[in-house]
Amino acid sequence: MTSMPPSPPPGQGPLDPRGAFAPPPPPPGGSASGGAAGQPGAPLHAAATGSPPPPPSMMPPPMPMYYPPAPPHKGSFARAIFMTLATSIFGLSIALNVYLLILSGFAGGAESPRRTTILSGDPRQTVAVVPVNGLIDDDAVNRFERAIRTIEADQDIKALVLEVDTPGGTVTASDQIYHRILRLKQDRKLPVVVAMGSLATSGGYYLSCAADEIVAQRTTITGNIGVLLPRYNLSKLAEKHGIEDTSLASTGATFKNAGSMLKPETPEERAYWLGLIDDAFATFKQVVASGRSAKLKAPMEEVANGKAYTASQSLQMGLVDYVDYPSFAYDRAAALAGLTNKHVVRFETRPTLLESLGLGASLKAANDLTINGVNINLDKAWLEELMTPRPMYLWRGQ
Repeated sequence: MTSMPPSPPPGQGPLDPRGAFAPPPPPPGGSASGGAAGQPGAPLHAAATGSPPPPPSMMPPPMPMYYPPAPPHKGSFARAIFMTLATSIFGLSIALNVYLLILSGFAGGAESPRRTTILSGDPRQTVAVVPVNGLIDDDAVNRFERAIRTIEADQDIKALVLEVDTPGGTVTASDQIYHRILRLKQDRKLPVVVAMGSLATSGGYYLSCAADEIVAQRTTITGNIGVLLPRYNLSKLAEKHGIEDTSLASTGATFKNAGSMLKPETPEERAYWLGLIDDAFATFKQVVASGRSAKLKAPMEEVANGKAYTASQSLQMGLVDYVDYPSFAYDRAAALAGLTNKHVVRFETRPTLLESLGLGASLKAANDLTINGVNINLDKAWLEELMTPRPMYLWRGQ
């Protein structure tokens, strides 16, 4: 509630902030025009003091008006926190947008792989090198597709080397990369050579069969031709603790709930799952036979048994053509393309924004769950593998 200024003394009018010390109005019956001191109409100052009023320059400055301070706002603390958070988020948004602008506008964009010159030569005789490493999944397919599109659009590229270092991955992703290599060879007529790293097993060997030649290093492990269906059955553990699977399947869909980890597996369900992966196995063997054809030096039954082989063993069976280093693979690609002054360039896809900021691992980290004082590490990928089994061209030896 605002305080009122003090009331003026009796006989004096209200204070005027712009002239607080101006002469007061004349007393009743007086004249505004003034008169002799003590006479009606004379100024009050003259009547009271008998002397003329002081000049304006000697009058004291007007007194400032008093305004009470505004009461504190009840939500000021919450507002401060809100403004701090809003400012931080806004600043982070600006930083991320600047990063994306630099990445896409000044560095060729996320669709353009990074080029690194390995060996200088005639740029019109370029041998492109594309890495295929890590688990072969949908992300790997997308990275590979971006690199291949760049290669298809560059008419100076005359040959392709795939640096394969992977334990394999899903059946579908491996087959997609395999098919993409064949299409590139058909559309651009480019020779393709595989340079194997430490691992080129299962799905890694599957896609390698699309190449014209395969070069393994002497420390390479390859082969592992077969199909894996990771599954887990916890029915005995569930029975011990009184847990049962009460999932419902539509009438007539006998195998809809086949593979449930909480109920015992029947022979019919096992045969059902085996039929699925045997079909994928037949496809794998067909790919090997088509890609290696007369180069195989051992019967398919001896080669395609799920075993992984050393480089020397693979060479003896005809799974690879040479045992040497990547530089030799570059030479072989140039020779197949008839190049006389090869220019070798590696094409690598850019890391994602989260990876560049170092956040990828933290966001993909496992969740911890504590039960009765026991800490259990729950990894999302492991849970997905546990709940949704799928055929894999994957070596589990690493």
